[in-house]
Amino acid sequence: MDTLIGLKFKDWFTLYRHSFLHLPFSQYSNVFKLTFLSIRNSIYAYKEVEQFGQQIAQTKIDKPPLFILGHWRSGTTLLHKLIAMDPQFAYPNVYEVYNPWTFLVTEQLLKNRLEKLPPEKRPMDNVVISYKDPAEDEFALSLLSLKSPLIGWAFPLHETYFDRYLTMHNISEQERKEWKRYFVYFLRKLTLMYNKQLVLKSPHHTARVKTLTEVFPDAKFVHIIRDPYRTFQSTMNLYRNTVAKLSMQRRDENQDLEAIIQRYKIMYDFYLEERRLIKPGHLVEIRFEDLEKDFLKGLAGIYEQLNLDGWQQFEPILKKYLESQARYRKNEYPELSESLKQKINTAWRKTFEEWEYSFH
Repeated sequence: MDTLIGLKFKDWFTLYRHSFLHLPFSQYSNVFKLTFLSIRNSIYAYKEVEQFGQQIAQTKIDKPPLFILGHWRSGTTLLHKLIAMDPQFAYPNVYEVYNPWTFLVTEQLLKNRLEKLPPEKRPMDNVVISYKDPAEDEFALSLLSLKSPLIGWAFPLHETYFDRYLTMHNISEQERKEWKRYFVYFLRKLTLMYNKQLVLKSPHHTARVKTLTEVFPDAKFVHIIRDPYRTFQSTMNLYRNTVAKLSMQRRDENQDLEAIIQRYKIMYDFYLEERRLIKPGHLVEIRFEDLEKDFLKGLAGIYEQLNLDGWQQFEPILKKYLESQARYRKNEYPELSESLKQKINTAWRKTFEEWEYSFH
C-alpha cells in the first residue's frame, strides 16, 4: 500500500475501480487512507503546477542521466548510493519518488518534520535508509503514469497486466509515448531542483535499454551482475518480507516464485539483445562479487571506462565513507533444492553462460 501514497485522486480511483471487488475487508482502512492522501496530493499537485509549471516546461536536461542497471537484489542500491555521493551528481531521494507530483512544493514544507524522522531498516536486508537517500525512479514513474510492474506489487491479481511495462514492448506506441513523457517530466523536475547531472537506478530499466536510448541517445550505463542463485534467493526474500506487506490482495508464494524466474529471463533476454544499442564506450558491466572485493578499484574502473570526470575529487570522499562503515553482515539463506536449481539453470542458462557463473 505504501507504494501508492503519492497517487492523485483520479489515478487512485482508476486503480480502485478495477480492484475493489477483489480487496479484502482488512484493506478498507487503507482504502480510506489512500483516498484521503490522493485528494491532498491532487490539491498540492495543482499548487505545484501553478507555481512551477512554466519552469518545469522550460527546464532542459543538458546532460543525459547515468543509468545503473541490474536485476533486483544484485547490488544496484549499493552502487547507486556510492556513485550518488559524488557531488557532481544529483538523484531522486526516497521522499521524491513517493511524492512525484508534489515534491517541489511539499518537500520544503515538510523538511523539518522529515528530518526528525528516524532512519529505518529495510525489511529485506536491514540496510538503514532515510528520506534523503537515493531511491528508484520507478516508484515515481508508477505513480505518475500507472505504467509500471510496481503497481502489480499492490494488486497481484492484475500483476500480469502491469508486467507489460517491464520491457515497454508489448504495449501500444501511444502508451510508450505517454511513459516517455512522464519520465522526462520527472527528470525535468529533478533537474530544476538540483541543476546537476542525474544518476538513476531502476532494475526495471534493465529491460528498457531501447526505450531509454530513444529518450537519451548519449546516456551512459553501468550494469551490475550477481550470482544468479544468490540473486534468486535474495529476490524471494524481498517478496516475502517487503512485497507481501505492500500488497492489498493476497499473494501466492508459488506464483511469486514462478514469476521471479520468468521475469528475470524476460529481463535478460531483452537486455542482452538491446545493449548493442548503447553507444560504444557508454556501457560498463561489473560483477557484484568483484565490486565487493574492492569498492575503490571497482568505482575507479567505472569512471575510467565511461570517461566520467571528477574521480580525483570524488575518490577521497568515497574512501572516507568506506572507512567509516562497519562490516555489513549479509543475509544468510537456506540451500536451494535440487529441483529449484534445475529450474533456475534451465530458465537462466543464458545468464550463467554470459557472465561465466558456475552451475551448482
